[in-house]
Amino acid sequence: MLLVLALPAVLAACGGSDDVDARLAIVAPDNNIRAEGDECAGARPFRAIHRGTAFTVEDGSGEVVAEGELPTGRATNADAGIDWESDRFPTVCVFDVEVGLPERARYRVVLPDAVPLEFDAVLLASDDPVELILSG
Repeated sequence: MLLVLALPAVLAACGGSDDVDARLAIVAPDNNIRAEGDECAGARPFRAIHRGTAFTVEDGSGEVVAEGELPTGRATNADAGIDWESDRFPTVCVFDVEVGLPERARYRVVLPDAVPLEFDAVLLASDDPVELILSG
């Protein structure tokens, strides 16, 4: 129940048991002007990336091992090293995704109108989410 409250979209694994709990931060680096923490959707080249956008996760062989929909994004400072001296400044839109995956060496997140986002399973051992940055 906690997962459903924290993540509006219900994510489902495709067959097999879920051996790995993956925490992913999918980043749309659109540099749109927003207040930090605001709800957001991808802007400009990332307009197809928003709450409800369907995604799949494939393993290294291309087999779909999970699928789901993106939750609402949250605006995060695009350059934390700058004091913008304003409530609104360039941000990226981050989509926090939690999904169960079967144990594999490599994965690829596939979203519409975006280059697939590849990552190694070893990154899932961190306490931090795996940050995957979209390119347009």
